[in-house]
Amino acid sequence: MYIPFARKYRPKFFREVVGQEVPVRVLKNAVRTGRVSHAYLFAGPRGVGKTTVARILAKALNCLRPSEGEPCGECENCKEIDRGSFPDLVEMDAASNRGIDDIRALKEAVSYTPIKGSHKVYIIDEAHMLTKEAFNALLKTLEEPPPRTVFILCTTEYEKIIPTILSRCQRLMFSRIQEGKIVEYLKMICERENIEFEEKALRMIASASEGCMRDAASLLDQASLAGDGKVNEKIVEESLGIISKDKVRSFLKLILDSKVDEAVSFLRDLYEKGYNLTKFWESLEEEVRNAVLFRSLKSPERFVEEAEAYKGFSEYPLEALLYAENLITRGKVEARSRPPLRAFELALVKSLIVKEIVPISKLAFGVKEEKKQSTEERIMSMVSPIAKKAIEGAEKKEEEGKTVFLIDEDTYKAVEEELKKVMNNVPGVEFRAVKKKLPRDTTSLF
Repeated sequence: MYIPFARKYRPKFFREVVGQEVPVRVLKNAVRTGRVSHAYLFAGPRGVGKTTVARILAKALNCLRPSEGEPCGECENCKEIDRGSFPDLVEMDAASNRGIDDIRALKEAVSYTPIKGSHKVYIIDEAHMLTKEAFNALLKTLEEPPPRTVFILCTTEYEKIIPTILSRCQRLMFSRIQEGKIVEYLKMICERENIEFEEKALRMIASASEGCMRDAASLLDQASLAGDGKVNEKIVEESLGIISKDKVRSFLKLILDSKVDEAVSFLRDLYEKGYNLTKFWESLEEEVRNAVLFRSLKSPERFVEEAEAYKGFSEYPLEALLYAENLITRGKVEARSRPPLRAFELALVKSLIVKEIVPISKLAFGVKEEKKQSTEERIMSMVSPIAKKAIEGAEKKEEEGKTVFLIDEDTYKAVEEELKKVMNNVPGVEFRAVKKKLPRDTTSLF
């Protein structure tokens, strides 16, 4: 019987769990030192290993030959847990058994001692789905369960667990798995299954899984079937409807270059081929975010995966990238109230002005030049015709950020009061008296 990859390659030991180092370390140490809590709450996104780790914990507690907190995997108890036939491991789906009657039945069963193993373990999946009455009925049992009984509550919505339940459990947070670790996991599966693969295709699958290892394994399974034992970029695009990051970045450049006709044509082509436009737009939103970070941060490689791929966006002004980001975000919002294709096409039309955006630095330079000119006009408006003629005939130079006018001594003395008034009211301007023989027509005005 065929076993899907997600089940076939599910970890059976703590050492095989990927990307959850902290929860694994806590649980191994608890088993090794005999300090296992009576109740745990495993919280985190879907498909990151919560239920898997709960089963491994059940194996470690009931293993006949444990070693340093790890189950042996070979004894009768370990094998029965792997098969799902161990009588002292009870898995309950709170999504379909969420009422108070279900919890009462569980409370009655808890009172019995373990049948075969050393511990009785209850795993309650989707614990946040329990009703308020069911939670209240479970409180006393969680706080003071019978000896050798362990409860493990798994949830994807931590905030919905009531505080009285939280206070009775040790809480372990499971995080999304990094893309690089998912790729390594997918490579391992491909090697064991003799699947030919392109690393770029595996990265596409890892990105689409959004940190969920189970989804990644299922997507690889589907792609390998579609490719008859081969997984490459084209097969992933056609079979899973996933657009490569390279193509998404190329599309983003069409927006930044205001090539609206080409962008709309690309979008309509995706629509006609049946791709999910909303998913594509979300990928576009992620790529423009990465481009903004790459353009803005001093060490982008610390925050952006595959930072080298975003070097091409260095030529665009940051203002243009920020406008594109705003445009893409607004398009996503608009798509909630109208067909996505229409919303996204209108967003692309708005990108016509992107290439005309002028960087603030250039704008500031232009303003600075304009201010210089208006400063001279301001000086001339403050002085008499005699002083104005003296200033026009003076030698001018830039010195320590100031504009210095060099005026001969005789002329300077004649209009000194006016020049001092100008220096007091116009910053960055200085008039200085010098001994200098000027041409006959401007030697002195007196």
